[in-house]
Amino acid sequence: MDLIFTDLNTANTKIDLTKLTNKPTCVIIGPEGDFSEQEREEILKFNGVQSVKINENILRSETAVISALSIINYAIN
Repeated sequence: MDLIFTDLNTANTKIDLTKLTNKPTCVIIGPEGDFSEQEREEILKFNGVQSVKINENILRSETAVISALSIINYAIN
């Protein structure tokens, strides 16, 4: 499974398409208050996880989902 972690604390703003496979992709979107540092560290331990900043602003969770999926769909297609 490919993992894309939407992370406000990363400088990376691009999804590396070469790391995506034909496997299902899981997008990890945090709560409105963001992830704790401990949660971030645990997520980043997963093999192959891509940490990407999708927006400079803190979005509501339901808005972040739409934004992230739109960006990922655009990048892939």
